[in-house]
Formats: sequence, C-alpha cells, structure tokens
Amino acid sequence: MLKFFKSKNPLIVIFYPIIAFAFLYFNFKSLNFKNSTSDYPFFYKSVLILIQGSFFKLYYIILSVVFLSAVSFFFNQLIRNLKLIHSFQNLHGFIFLILTGFFLPFFDVLQVSVSLLFFLITIFLIIKSLRKGLAVFDFFNAGFSLSVASFFWFQIIYFYPIIIIGLLIFRNLNFREILTSLIGLFIPYFFFFSIYFFINSDFNIIYDTYLIIYNKNSLFQFDLHQIIPGIILILILLISSFHILRKYRSTESDIQDYYIFYFLLFLLALSYLIFLYKNDFSFIIILVLTSAVPLGVYFAEDNRPLVRELIFDLFLLAVIFSQIGFLR
Repeated sequence: MLKFFKSKNPLIVIFYPIIAFAFLYFNFKSLNFKNSTSDYPFFYKSVLILIQGSFFKLYYIILSVVFLSAVSFFFNQLIRNLKLIHSFQNLHGFIFLILTGFFLPFFDVLQVSVSLLFFLITIFLIIKSLRKGLAVFDFFNAGFSLSVASFFWFQIIYFYPIIIIGLLIFRNLNFREILTSLIGLFIPYFFFFSIYFFINSDFNIIYDTYLIIYNKNSLFQFDLHQIIPGIILILILLISSFHILRKYRSTESDIQDYYIFYFLLFLLALSYLIFLYKNDFSFIIILVLTSAVPLGVYFAEDNRPLVRELIFDLFLLAVIFSQIGFLR
C-alpha cells in the first residue's frame, strides 16, 4: 500500500475527496450536525443559516469534503515545498486525512476545516520568511490570515504565539515584524465591527463572542473500539518521532528549523488541549496536523522498506478498526 504513494503522479490527490467522503459517511451518525446556530462565530453562523433546510446534512457533508480535501492538498504542497522528503510526495496529505478520520466525532469538521485552511496559509507565510532580508509584509499577512481563520473558529486565534515562535526560529527577533503581525491580526476585526455596528446597530455580538470563548463544554469520550487503535497510533507516532530525533543532526539546518517549528506547534496545541479542552476540543486538529509531519517523514524513508510497509499497514488497520463502531 505504501508503494502507491511513491509515485509523483499528482492525480493521486483525487483520492483525497474520496477518502474524506468515506470517513464522513462512516461517522455520519456522530458528526456535529447542528441546526441551531448559537455559540458560533458570525461568519460560520452565516454559512450554517445559508445551508439550513431539508438538505442541510447533505450540504454540510459536501462542503466538509471540499474544505477537508483542500486542507489536505495544501498541507501536502507545503511539505513538498519544504523538501522534507524526496519521494512519496503525496503521502503527508493522505496521513493527515487518515488521522482526521479517527478524530472526526470530536469537532465540527466543516468549521475546523475552513479555519484550518487559513491557518495553513499563516504557517506558509511564517516559513516563507526564512532567510528573507525583509519579511514585514509576510508577518502582516500571517496575522491577517490567522484573524480570518478566527472568523470561523475563534479559538484558533490562541495560536498567535506561533507567529512569534516562527520569528524566533526563522529570523532574529524583530519588534517591527511583531507589530505588523498584530496590526494584521487586528485589521479584519476593526473593519468587521465597524461595518457590523454601522449596518445593524447591535452590540449583542460582543456578548455572543464572549459566549463563544468561555461557554463551550466539550466532553472527552473514547469508545472501546477507539482505545486500542488510539494506543497503536500513539506508538507509531513515537516510533516516527524517535526516528527523526535519531537523524536530527545529519539533516540540513533549514529542515532542522522546520522540525523545531512543528514540534513547538505540537506542544502549544497539546497544552491548549490539556488545559482548555472543556472550552473547545477542536485543538486536537492541530495535533493531527503536526503529527502527520514525523509520520510522513518516517514512512518515506528508503531503508528497511518491509518494516515500514508493515507499520504503515498497521497504521491503516488501526484507523479502519476505529470506524467499525460507526458502521453498526
């Protein structure tokens, strides 16, 4: 199965929407369908209102497939541009989709997918600043993109520190670039509230935003058919992380910086998940995104291909087994 992704044929990404649809279909009964639009940011609430009606669930799934596939494709292109691997260039997007399929019941897939697409643009702009003489506009656009992402899933704005982390890793600390990123983060909200208050003269949206931030109460519940696959996935992630750590010194300095960046993003998401999950359990999607990096690098190695093939098949079987409960 792993050899299938060694091809550089870009048509392999056609399987992304097929896989996304399959996972959404298997998890149909457990998806976070909500006709009620309370506790959502204004723009995402507007999307839900727009598609409400007899075909709400159908529209929801179609949009989810489109945006989840777009995120997978863009993430795959980002990894390819970073040249973390020389072969298996369509593998990272696939691994991200597989991991997302395992965790679908824990977050609103449409909301998170739309927001994550803009967050990936933020990551791209931060990494793009590496070795640039002047990156003020990159950091302005990174803050702007993160702000737009928060219009759909507000809690993603908590990841603003990753812009500072990127500045520290890829550049020297520059307060001008920090300031421009904050301006980029602020401007979309300035225009939104200015236009909204001018049209509606309604200040209740401030109270609604307060509810979005503080009044969510997500429950962390694993079913029995997910516990064993979850343990297997964690073990495979540890194996792949150890592989990167063992080869860390022999990698190029730029790639070392990329690894550090994704690892710190992983730690940031993990800390939010541990301390703020009752506020929003969707932080797990960032863990999924960052976990796909070492997994893809590990499976793309040329040495010991048989072992990697067996571990990759075990990885797939674990996720497939986790879906069995949703087919009942």
